Amino acid sequence: MCDSFTEGFCLRLQGVLPPEQIRAVKDLLNIYTMGFQIEQISTELSVPDYQLPEAYYIYMASKEQDGCMKAGTKEQYRMCLEKLLFQLCLPLEQITVNHLRLFIQDISTDKRTGKRLSKSTINQRKSIIRSFFSWLYQEEYISKDPSVRIKPEKNDMRPRTAYQDVQIESLRMACKTDRERAIIDLLTSSGIRVAECVGLNIKDVDLERREIVVLGKGEKWRTSYIDATAVVSIRKYLDSRNDDNPALFVSSRKPHKRISPSAVRRCLHKLTPESGVSDVIPHRFRHTMATTAINRGMPVESVQAVLGHSEISTTMRYAHVAKEKVKADHARFLQ
Repeated sequence: MCDSFTEGFCLRLQGVLPPEQIRAVKDLLNIYTMGFQIEQISTELSVPDYQLPEAYYIYMASKEQDGCMKAGTKEQYRMCLEKLLFQLCLPLEQITVNHLRLFIQDISTDKRTGKRLSKSTINQRKSIIRSFFSWLYQEEYISKDPSVRIKPEKNDMRPRTAYQDVQIESLRMACKTDRERAIIDLLTSSGIRVAECVGLNIKDVDLERREIVVLGKGEKWRTSYIDATAVVSIRKYLDSRNDDNPALFVSSRKPHKRISPSAVRRCLHKLTPESGVSDVIPHRFRHTMATTAINRGMPVESVQAVLGHSEISTTMRYAHVAKEKVKADHARFLQ
């Protein structure tokens, strides 16, 4: 058990100490624990006397009142911060940057597979921690913010993959229901997020003007647009419905409730075998819309507005600019 204790302890130090210092710590532990019998008492943290600080509840309430938290976001904040506070079991003022680093190292690995989580997931958790401690400092619950030295992971800035035209058509042909085709055509033409898609109500869609009103991230409303193909598909789907649910997309079985993002993902995933298209996920349609728009000459500022991005750099990550267009633009402007 001494060996597994040493290995586990040194694993927690990765990213906190340089490799040579970790090796030195490992050697010292191996020497010091000789002759000791170390046994794990429990895999669960036992903190019967610890209570979550009042500041945590006030912080969560303030975030909710600011309109910055949907139900899913609130649950992510709750899980991350309560795990942090219960695991450290310290007064807020005594939490240091090294406490946070060790905690982040712990939550950056999938406990089932042992693999490191994606950079975007780790950054999301770091952002929650920084937000909490920044608020604590601003509200004078702590005299120093220990999270200011927690830096985000460097994301891979390569553009993400977009669908080819033939892949989109293969997916459409593989659809078994009007709802499936309507979802694909809506996502392809509008570029909205899957959560925005399932959040739409019928009244939010103007088929005559080819406009949809979307509630996006940060509870911000924006207008997006759809093409003629999406209009036809959505109208055909709505004509097939016999329920009175105001949601645009509902379950196929009674009582016809609004579908969830996970239901859309499952629906699209089932199209893989017959369509021959792999990695069928809603977000790829968003990349496809941005790529198609930019390659056809749509100003990037307009694409940014349609996608609802606050930063234009985010929009550019979604777009694959075709080499042919780059060459033509170079000839047009520089030759």
